[in-house]
Amino acid sequence: MHEPKPQAAPGEENGASLPPLGVLGRREREVLSVLRVLGSATVQQVVEGLDTSLAYTTVMTTLDRLFRKGLLARHKQNRAFLYSVALSARDLEGHRAAHLVRRFFSESDVRPEILVSCLVDAVHHYDTDLLDQLESSIRTARAHSASPSPAHPSSAHPSSAHPGSAQSGSAPPQSTPRKGDPR
Repeated sequence: MHEPKPQAAPGEENGASLPPLGVLGRREREVLSVLRVLGSATVQQVVEGLDTSLAYTTVMTTLDRLFRKGLLARHKQNRAFLYSVALSARDLEGHRAAHLVRRFFSESDVRPEILVSCLVDAVHHYDTDLLDQLESSIRTARAHSASPSPAHPSSAHPSSAHPGSAQSGSAPPQSTPRKGDPR
């Protein structure tokens, strides 16, 4: 017996990107969490896996909404749909972070460098350890973007760097600009 192919969410048939996800509600996050644990499940199985007591129709509506957002796959099993998570938790958070960053910068009339400074201040006030993790992630991202790419063989040769660029064959500078630094 062959397994039916999961039904693609609307807009996903041709590899289209996800719609802006924004903020997921508490109920949506809880349903996603249950599906991550179960792997795949029917509406009834999700209802039984929830910590809170919700009506079958409420869970069915939530699953359908998550499917339409492109976060779930589903296929027919007998008379019911079997739902599964379409994105890893990391991919989901990556999409949400990208959406947040686009909105953060596009919905302000303030210069981007001021927004970045405000963001760093906010993270610092929220959690100083998180600020250290952010700094480490920035260094890692810079190191990866500075390493030669097989798709761009000319970037492997320092002599092909543009005049005035920081690419000189050595490691990227490790100093981190602080507030008020003119860089």
